[in-house]
Amino acid sequence: MSLPRRLSAWVDGLPPRAITSVLVMLGVLLAARLLGMTWLLSVNVPFSDQWALLTRLYNGFQWSDVPVAFVWQHGPHRQGLSFAMVLPAYHLSDWNVRLDSFWIACVQLASGALALRLRRQLLPGSWSIWDALLLLAFWGVSGFETLWVAPNASHSIFPLCLLMLLVNVWLWTPGWARTAVVAALVVALGFTGFGLTALPALALVLLLEAWRGAAARRRHALVLLATCFLTVAAFLVDYRFVVSAEGFQSMRPNPLDYLPFMAAMLSYFVLMVQRASGWFIYPVGAVFLLAMLGAFVVGLRPLSARSGPSGHEASERLWQVCVILLGCSLVFALLTAYGRVQLGVEAATASRYTALVLPAVAALHLLLFRHRERAAPLMLVLLLIFVVRAVPETRRAYQHGRYFASVKLCWLEQYLANGHNVPLADAQLLRLDPARAYQAGWMGQQKHWDFMEKWGLGPMSASASPAPLLGFYPQPCERLKGL
Repeated sequence: MSLPRRLSAWVDGLPPRAITSVLVMLGVLLAARLLGMTWLLSVNVPFSDQWALLTRLYNGFQWSDVPVAFVWQHGPHRQGLSFAMVLPAYHLSDWNVRLDSFWIACVQLASGALALRLRRQLLPGSWSIWDALLLLAFWGVSGFETLWVAPNASHSIFPLCLLMLLVNVWLWTPGWARTAVVAALVVALGFTGFGLTALPALALVLLLEAWRGAAARRRHALVLLATCFLTVAAFLVDYRFVVSAEGFQSMRPNPLDYLPFMAAMLSYFVLMVQRASGWFIYPVGAVFLLAMLGAFVVGLRPLSARSGPSGHEASERLWQVCVILLGCSLVFALLTAYGRVQLGVEAATASRYTALVLPAVAALHLLLFRHRERAAPLMLVLLLIFVVRAVPETRRAYQHGRYFASVKLCWLEQYLANGHNVPLADAQLLRLDPARAYQAGWMGQQKHWDFMEKWGLGPMSASASPAPLLGFYPQPCERLKGL
């Protein structure tokens, strides 16, 4: 027996109580890291895209604004269920945008818990050391941009949670209750951020079930398939095509240009390395992409076959879930490359793209876990990669989170010191920012701050408390110059 197989067999053979203890300790550490960094690095100052979202509250809040928030378009996607839930919280908290960061962190924790539950439902058995892969991936801080820099749960983290909830509900006993809940989740996914990317694979799975499933299941599949198409049709009503990056082309002269971008995007998720040689980035991303494509194609074969004996149903459900999860990540990666490839490979390493890579991670984990006796050496290698990856992941999240928190706090300091003048505060921050990354307008316009001061909102609220980061770095502008 080879050394990797002996090591993986030893790890997998640990006593169940020891494995449970390791998973509990790991989960506590990861949750503490996520919530602790959210507490430290989130700042109650609206930033960048958040100003566009807060426009819904400029004329006050009415409960009739909630359905409008659900269909509200921001960039290429709609805000959906998350924004409909967060909007009243913004109003009741006097625009405390720190709440958004904690909401996103809790949603991310829920997504990881649903991923663990999915594994136990599809592949019953005791906890395994390989479940640590799901914890390390789902409860990470790789999506720090969405968490702390410009929080927006609707973009990808809330759709991730909706998708993980959908595939859990998918395993319910077939019936109209299951169909109704899945239909509601389909509508929520279609309108919430990039959750729409899950619908093509979901529709394909439903089409195959309607084609070759039992009569009762066909009726439910047809209802859900109609829900998918109606959701897309409703999504397109009054939709505006938005180009969010300069230099966009409807089709690249060489369509293969999208593949390196996708590979770099996936490689960044696995390695958390932003700047590295193409000889290093592309092979890792290409292996990940090929694994996703291969598993997706292989999964279509059993789903295309006629229903077999009762024992076949569990395998069928596994493949249905995996195809849905893989399809979501593949479509998201392709759409991201389609809209951003002109910005270069550096744009592929944006942290906000990592959340919707997680469905593919969950699917591949399920498939490897199903054959864990043979795949144990590979799972051990992946586990070691994700354990080591936690170091650059934490470091990068902290450095970038601290930088943008310092930018917000320094700008606010300059704003108060320069007669509450937004252009002057922008000019001062541009002078103080050593990274020259700040862009005028990120902190809003004069009318925005006049409005907040008039009504006591955001950092101007009487109930606003000092940012926790100020307890460690009381002079944010000096700290910013030292970064």
